[in-house]
Amino acid sequence: MFNDLLRPSRYKALYGGRGSAKSHFFAEAMVANAHGNKGFRAVCVREVQKSLKESAKRLIEDKIAVTGVDGFEVLNDSIKTPGGGVITFQGMQDHTAESIKSLEGFNVAWVEEAQTLSARSLEMLRPTIRAPKSELWFSWNPRSADDPVDAFFRGPTPPEDAIIRRINYDQNMFFPAELEAERQHDAKNNRDR
Repeated sequence: MFNDLLRPSRYKALYGGRGSAKSHFFAEAMVANAHGNKGFRAVCVREVQKSLKESAKRLIEDKIAVTGVDGFEVLNDSIKTPGGGVITFQGMQDHTAESIKSLEGFNVAWVEEAQTLSARSLEMLRPTIRAPKSELWFSWNPRSADDPVDAFFRGPTPPEDAIIRRINYDQNMFFPAELEAERQHDAKNNRDR
């Protein structure tokens, strides 16, 4: 299901419902890239991130543990990667046009919960991540075609060099029984949800 997302591409965009493994795929890809590339630098972004509890940090830590790869050092606010790299976690609302420059030289920016990303943040982030062969990853649960991420990727002129995929629960071979029970309840009692 995710094999074509392993090839290099400027943009990788996964959208769809909850329980579809979008975040798990990107977290695993983050660990694999960091482990295989000396000096790998990545930033995990949300529009608003008041604490690291709201970030992808815990999921990435879990993927490091499950895969059993070594060379990672988990710190309070970041993860040092093998070969002198780093994975950081930031809220876009905290950035100004001047401070966003601190993200230059990063290999990957992953925007989790991208449906909340403002047009201003999307416009600032795209040209900032500009290292050779850098990538921008987006994962989101669509709310409205008016959301900037939806307009950018699913509008009439999506960007070139982009892999854009709709992923849903029925494509997740690890879809948990608990979510299936919730899905069946909503299918019976709240079809619109």
